[in-house]
Amino acid sequence: MRGDLETLYDAHAHRLYAHGWSLLGDHGAAGALNDTLTEAVRNPPSGETVLWLHRLTRNVCSRRGAFKGRPAFAEAATDPLLDAAGALPPEHREALLLSAGEWLGIRDISRVLGVSPGAVRELLHDARTALERLVLDALMRGAADPAKHMDVIAAFEKGRLPHLLARRAPAGAPAPLRDQVLAAADEERDEIGRAPAATSGVLVVIGP
Repeated sequence: MRGDLETLYDAHAHRLYAHGWSLLGDHGAAGALNDTLTEAVRNPPSGETVLWLHRLTRNVCSRRGAFKGRPAFAEAATDPLLDAAGALPPEHREALLLSAGEWLGIRDISRVLGVSPGAVRELLHDARTALERLVLDALMRGAADPAKHMDVIAAFEKGRLPHLLARRAPAGAPAPLRDQVLAAADEERDEIGRAPAATSGVLVVIGP
């Protein structure tokens, strides 16, 4: 199990952590990544690995309440872009990150979300519009000092707020997380090895 988990972690942890971050924020992404990769090793995919892992990440985040509340972005209090992103519907934030971060194309996003490519394009349009409105509102209300957020203003003027949001996403999972995930897998394996074998009686029925 450890070897398979190491391979999955090194190949996909960066993208899956960013996906989880888009749905759960800074405090939930690590747990989601751990659950995703552990479940992936227990039940290996039968099809395309990357898309399957993203679908699994989405399911794990959903179980952790991603679609029921607002994520906690650590810098949201001082960053109007992250504050605005946190106010978006989770599927808007998710689609924007997967697209603008160039993790997946439209057709692949549609397969992860379980909707048509046309629905993804509409979702992305609505998400960009909502993000721009929320950022503009924050700047106009003076909730954020424009002088401290020239990158946000420039991205707004160029229509590239989603791309700036994607750059706000973590470039990779925190370095200590890899050892934590692998150690948890080792502990689970040892517990399985120590568990007593189940015994059961066998009833043999002869005749109809």
